[in-house]
Amino acid sequence: MLFFSSKISAQDSTKIQCYFTPSYGKLIPIFTADSRAHRLSMQKNFDNNNYTASMGGVFPFLWINKGNKIVQFSAAGSTYLTLTRETHSGNVQNIDFFGDLFCDIKLNRNFHLRLGTGHSSQHLSDDAITSGMPFKNYAKDYHQVLLAYQHTNLTRTNSALIYAGLSYNYNFKTIGDISNKVLLQCGFEHAPLQLKKGHYLYYAADLKWRQELDFAYTTNFQIGYKTMDVFGKTMRIAIDYTKGVDERGYYQPMKRDFFHLGFYFDL
Repeated sequence: MLFFSSKISAQDSTKIQCYFTPSYGKLIPIFTADSRAHRLSMQKNFDNNNYTASMGGVFPFLWINKGNKIVQFSAAGSTYLTLTRETHSGNVQNIDFFGDLFCDIKLNRNFHLRLGTGHSSQHLSDDAITSGMPFKNYAKDYHQVLLAYQHTNLTRTNSALIYAGLSYNYNFKTIGDISNKVLLQCGFEHAPLQLKKGHYLYYAADLKWRQELDFAYTTNFQIGYKTMDVFGKTMRIAIDYTKGVDERGYYQPMKRDFFHLGFYFDL
């Protein structure tokens, strides 16, 4: 739906067009192997008798266009839970919240720049606290910058995405104040095989380094099948292998080394 736009012809590249476009595709797709990306998901973890679930997404709301230059603003949010299965019952182990505002800029056909700001708070659930686990604060506010390269040919086969960037945690509190630390991140996805139109086999990886933990790493590798529409909304079935510092803030600096099978919906 067109919400507002300057009145110009299609040939006039000197004016600025502004669109309220919730139905448009994303300039930068959701990062496939990032295990804390904004998406809907359900995963079975094989190191413990538990599951990881998430609810969220990235929602573009403003598209600014001048000639071949495009700027897209998006709101993003998600909640991650660890669900533990017990005899005749189950409980929620932790609740991690993430909220971001993205400004994505198309630099040319292949390169895009992301500027963003966000907040995350990650805590135990009431179930875990009542079972006797101690409370620990984990909250941070951050700014981020990231560069992404995308390659897709006309048939959308053999597509690739590569990205790298950092988040600057200007307000970061756990047991104490550990502000002014950075998180470095890079990753990729490659879909070398198209089964039929809109259906692909792919593999991907994501790597993070946390300054507050002396740049200890977290890696996640993923291989699977995906189907996607023309706007980039994607459903995936995949198996992951994760090694390194636990992504859940409460449990850091504990490390994990495990496989997990998941269903992912990138909306």
